[in-house]
Amino acid sequence: MEMETRPGRVWAEIDLGAVRHNVRALLHRAAGARLMAVVKADAYGHGALPVARAALEAGADSLAVATLAEGVELREGGIRAPVLVFGDLLPEQLREAGRMRLDVTVHSLAGARYMSSLPGLRVHLKVNTGMNRWGVEPEQVGEVYRLLGGRLAGVYTHLSCADWDSGFTLKQLLRFERVLGSHPFGNVLIHAANSAGTLWYTRARYDCVRPGGALYGLHPRGDAGDPADEGLRPALSLKSYVAGKRLLAAGERVSYGATFRAVRPMWVATVPVGYADGYRRMLSGKGVALIRGRRRCLLGRVTMDACVFEADEEVEVGDEVVLLGEQGEERIGAEELGRLAGTINYEVATGLNPRRVERRYVSGV
Repeated sequence: MEMETRPGRVWAEIDLGAVRHNVRALLHRAAGARLMAVVKADAYGHGALPVARAALEAGADSLAVATLAEGVELREGGIRAPVLVFGDLLPEQLREAGRMRLDVTVHSLAGARYMSSLPGLRVHLKVNTGMNRWGVEPEQVGEVYRLLGGRLAGVYTHLSCADWDSGFTLKQLLRFERVLGSHPFGNVLIHAANSAGTLWYTRARYDCVRPGGALYGLHPRGDAGDPADEGLRPALSLKSYVAGKRLLAAGERVSYGATFRAVRPMWVATVPVGYADGYRRMLSGKGVALIRGRRRCLLGRVTMDACVFEADEEVEVGDEVVLLGEQGEERIGAEELGRLAGTINYEVATGLNPRRVERRYVSGV
């Protein structure tokens, strides 16, 4: 890559064609259920507005976010489709959600009492079936329904172990179905399937599925699995460039703490990406990058603004560096990067600093 054509010191490329492909693939798995695209956390670091538009174009009919601010951003960006806010909202936030025509979630009996006083608010009732984080307890659902029955647009739960534990997932679905069978909810949207539920549990699909990570080609098992095995295409690439190149003598050391020592003369490349960008310090001495189509080891520690990778005589200043994504026949997936950093692919994607890592969008096919 010529230095004058690069977009910045480090950038993320988002393939919206991959997002559209993944929506269509997930709709095919859903076998007739609707799809609610989860675009919380700035669409898992991919950019909420561009991703929301791409998902709706590909067949999603609603969106979901975690916070009021995320929902307002979509509305102010021109999104008119239904948007559900998952998180618990304070009284003034509930009034603002109503003004912005955002659907909200009731998590408690106290919340239901307050919501019943707000005219025009569309509410989804979340049932706690075992994750024990948010949601109305099953024995309180009847009272919540009494308070909000006419305002309910949906009833849902969240599967905590669908990526690994089918036995516990089945228990959650049975608890949820007992609640559904005990109250006359009528014509409301029933939903439970996250990415793993959409891919692997026919029973969990109900009226609507609401995948998150899978929309972006991230495998639901976090630091394991290959998205291609599920027919998904990763949408995110993280790139930088070779900003400097030098020849180390045997015995010379690299980066803070001098943790890497060259055992022979070797070329190294300085790449302007660091933990302030979201390239995690836990990758120190373990990370890899692609330069000229080859895997190159990260040498020494990740610093705030730069890393040093092994190189060779062919590497030139200005060469493109792929930290996440494909180059030639090689690929570094978010799952691999998560394993190396001791985390999961979702955190790899959402952890990229939007103030330092420019997003560039390609339409793809």
